[in-house]
Amino acid sequence: MNLEKYKPEPNIPKVEQAETPQEISVEQKANYEIDQVEHDLVSRYQPKFLAKGGEHIVYEVPEHPDIVVKVSTGPLKKVIDWNAEHGQPIDSLPAELESRAREYLKEETARYQLLKKYFGADHVPSQKEFLVKVPITQEILNALYEGSPPATTNEAWSVVMVQKRVEALNDQTTEHFVFGKNAEEKIEKEKFLEIQSHNDLKALLEKSEGDENLRESLKELLEKIITYTEETGEIFDLAGQDNIVLSQKDGKWTYSLVDTRYPGESKMVEKAKIALLKLSVGSEIDEHEKNVLLNIFNFVRTVNGLAEQMGTQKRINIVPEGMTQEQLDFLKIIR
Repeated sequence: MNLEKYKPEPNIPKVEQAETPQEISVEQKANYEIDQVEHDLVSRYQPKFLAKGGEHIVYEVPEHPDIVVKVSTGPLKKVIDWNAEHGQPIDSLPAELESRAREYLKEETARYQLLKKYFGADHVPSQKEFLVKVPITQEILNALYEGSPPATTNEAWSVVMVQKRVEALNDQTTEHFVFGKNAEEKIEKEKFLEIQSHNDLKALLEKSEGDENLRESLKELLEKIITYTEETGEIFDLAGQDNIVLSQKDGKWTYSLVDTRYPGESKMVEKAKIALLKLSVGSEIDEHEKNVLLNIFNFVRTVNGLAEQMGTQKRINIVPEGMTQEQLDFLKIIR
């Protein structure tokens, strides 16, 4: 396996030995490049487009190769949408929006501190977030709004993260991994791989089977993810590329939580338990609740499945207290 060319599909941490540039398509580069834009920030820092993730547009700064700059697309679109809806200049930041943005920054800071508490500062890259007016091109607007932006502007307010650059960058199994059915019986690796992005999981598992240090590092990561989820009710976004990176440092494997925040939702475990309880008593759940369950099932399957393969005893448990195995038939409702 050539780790330098190893590109993850959804739902597993990436493994690599050294930082390698992401392959940027010509279309992506054209959509998000800003190096020709006339703007103070561009003139000062000369940012170069690096990648587009689920929640961020990522740029590198040539004079500061040890950092990356991430523009949050969620807050950016919310500001643009609010201004367009209320007839305000698109590049303005009314007091109501600024208050919300400041609260968002406080919440993100608290979340960052919580991650450091559970995983250790060595595994969470240093970062700072700011409220900044950023340059915008028509190409960026078209890409963010799939060709139909509500307005045109050459700059807008958003949350910008400056982060230390990381070097390195289904359903019998649902009943088993999520609900603990036949917990004493280990699912065969091949069966697990059939359900969860088998190509990349196979590469990860095979690499760990021949590398005890990688295996121990992965076990430690999984145990901390399980503890974090059970104690906070939050889950990680494992679908994004490079959200969690395993890499070698001084000859030993370690991991970095680069961008793990689950987009758009909080307290997913609590929301999942409420939906499960509704289903267990025969009540209907709406499409949003179905989506919550599907996403948390995928997360729990991945983490618990890897934990089982690694020989880790801890598991994430999202089953509401008092729910029995006989009530699991309601899974067919969301399939």
